[in-house]
Amino acid sequence: MPRPLLAALALLLAAPAAAPVIAQAPANPADTCRNDPRFREQDFTLGSWDVYTGDKKTDEVTMTLILNDCVIEEHWKKTDGRPTGNGIGLFNYSRLLGSWGYTWATDDGAATVFRGNLVKPGEMRYVTEKPLPGGKVRLRHWTLYAMPDGTVRELAIGTEDGGATWTTDYDLKWVRKK
Repeated sequence: MPRPLLAALALLLAAPAAAPVIAQAPANPADTCRNDPRFREQDFTLGSWDVYTGDKKTDEVTMTLILNDCVIEEHWKKTDGRPTGNGIGLFNYSRLLGSWGYTWATDDGAATVFRGNLVKPGEMRYVTEKPLPGGKVRLRHWTLYAMPDGTVRELAIGTEDGGATWTTDYDLKWVRKK
């Protein structure tokens, strides 16, 4: 085998294999995220909101469709004087996994990833696990509820005993800005 051809073959064999391409796009181009009801399950959260803990406004959140209406982008802003806790989140439905995903990052280094599903129309539940010392795990259910009065309830509860007991991490009310 000629030396240049042998060298080219050696380079090709030494190169890392390309990652397989996993097609998630619909077979029919007309079936976009905009027209797929699974991608519309959390649209009740779209818009600009004032967020309350009890009677006190503590935050503002804006939920916007991006990327051909395939993703909901969240911008969270603290309004209660705390210097950190502002964040950005991305919600998206995955045809590949058949579930929703949520990725969250803040200006104080907090970050997490959740998996979620529609419980019933107007109720999205996301779940994550936090490792604890001694091999324990804190399971968190984080749910967004469309309330009859047009507000959104955001409730996070957690358990460290496999679901025998649950504690409330926070319970927020979103009021749509006018």
